Amino acid sequence: MDHPKKLLHVVWAQACSRIALIAGVFSLALASLLVVNTVYLHRGLGNGKVRLVEARELAPLKTTLREDPKNDDLKQKIRGLDQHLREDYFRREKLANRGAWCLLAGAAVFLGALKLARHLRRPLVTIPNISTRPPDPLRNTALAAKAVTGSTLGLAGLTLALVWDNDSHWQPSLAKSSLSIAVPAAAAIDGPIDSAWFPSAEDVANNWPYFRGPNGSGISALPKLPDDWDGTTSKNILWQTEIGLPGENSPVIWGNRVFLTGATAKRREVYCFDATTGTQLWKEPVVLPPSAGEEAPEPDESTGFAASSAATDGRRVFAIFANGDVAGFSAGGKHLWARSLGTPQNNYGHATSLTLWHNRVIVVFDQGGPKDGKSKIMALDANTGEPVWSTPRPVANSWASPIIIQHAGREQIITSADPLVIAYDPPTGKELWRAKCMRGDVATSPAYANDLVYVACDQTSIAAIKPDGSGDVTASKIAWQQEDNGLPDICSLLCDGPRLYSVYMGKLHAFDALTGDHLWQFDTKAIIQASPSMFNGRIHLLTSKGIMISGEASKEGFKETARSALGEGTGASPAFAPGRIYLRGKKHLFCIGTKDGK
Repeated sequence: MDHPKKLLHVVWAQACSRIALIAGVFSLALASLLVVNTVYLHRGLGNGKVRLVEARELAPLKTTLREDPKNDDLKQKIRGLDQHLREDYFRREKLANRGAWCLLAGAAVFLGALKLARHLRRPLVTIPNISTRPPDPLRNTALAAKAVTGSTLGLAGLTLALVWDNDSHWQPSLAKSSLSIAVPAAAAIDGPIDSAWFPSAEDVANNWPYFRGPNGSGISALPKLPDDWDGTTSKNILWQTEIGLPGENSPVIWGNRVFLTGATAKRREVYCFDATTGTQLWKEPVVLPPSAGEEAPEPDESTGFAASSAATDGRRVFAIFANGDVAGFSAGGKHLWARSLGTPQNNYGHATSLTLWHNRVIVVFDQGGPKDGKSKIMALDANTGEPVWSTPRPVANSWASPIIIQHAGREQIITSADPLVIAYDPPTGKELWRAKCMRGDVATSPAYANDLVYVACDQTSIAAIKPDGSGDVTASKIAWQQEDNGLPDICSLLCDGPRLYSVYMGKLHAFDALTGDHLWQFDTKAIIQASPSMFNGRIHLLTSKGIMISGEASKEGFKETARSALGEGTGASPAFAPGRIYLRGKKHLFCIGTKDGK
């Protein structure tokens, strides 16, 4: 008869072998599942991350919607599919994260059980048994069976935990109305953000997240915006709040939060205000150690140290300053990252505003002359601030802010500087096309309408470019060019479809948007630095003294309808939310609206 201990070893060796077999099968199956899941996650476009809004399923529907923009059923179908794709992507991303830990656990059980089984199968060295009670083989057989069962149930539990998903990811709300605004839940303001997360195109369109709005047009279609106000009598002034440090940047808005920046030669701050009450929710400094030997810039007085508008995606806000510092904060004021790009060599001080593409911060950092090799455009990771790509630009220092357009299904970052208008591919930073039609100090930001890119500079011309080319399109894609009248020097362009508007020396000029013919000019007899805007179907011009000149524009001319005094000077452009206008004065942020919302 075999020694009892030898029988015991045999029982437990067999049990360990079975546990190893179960763990091995589990690990192999899980590894196969994770491989398939990883292939799915990396089947996308650009840098390998699937871009949900560009998914194959959505592309034909969006093409159809562009041809039939009033098709509400199609809009609902796109919203539903977009939400499904996003939920599926984040579910698979969570599966990858959880699966990695489960695979590690399965592999540990497999290797441990296998090693123990091999150890137990070694020849037993019999020693005198001093115990008065020898091991019970039947009892240990039962215990071994329980160990196998327990291990099986444990791995089954891991499998269940892997596939069971009852966590709620913060997702941008897919508003059914073009007037709704997505407001992140309070608990999610500083919560973790998936590395691949970005807001939906619809949520971006429903807010005012960048300089001059979601597409950089300066046009708001929101209803119930007030037609007139008076800061001296508080007529239609819902609230005004002191800002803090000076700045010429314009407000950006997401949901119930308004963001601004302010700076001096030694201090740089980002502000967040409650859009309903004007209460300052938080104020955070941007602090970076100065580079060795680096001197503070000396911007023009009209530009200052905080001329660039911030950008927000609802969960984060990003800011850049005249000294080249750029930083990211959560919407709740938590510091995420900061980096120094170095003090730019810029005649008047850096004033180019930020914009966003998916989960990347787009920075145009022009400096020096066209041949100095110092200018560049870059995309920073919104979560870390690390560069994703950086592309040199053969242009001089500029102040025009980039816009992102979608033409014929292709997204493009449009930039303007001396001497080139250049379009870039957002995922890679690759140059798509260029047109040589700018010269001198370019501060006017581009506009896009009628399938044309409109650019301007007071020392060159106003031009319309077809954005469907590649390479140098100077000779082939400039639709028209106007060199005689109304060339703007600071204010950005505005296009309502049939007409293109520019502002120069207090005069509003109108051009035929398709031919470039100069139609008329209207003299405001005022100094205007803020870019023109359009709401309630009217053109609005904000003077440096804080007076909003409103009027109706037609092919024949401009008919002034109102002048509304803010009671404080301003150089910033307005921002819009449902029923409200936000204006930055020299010292205060103003919220304009009617108390009854009518």
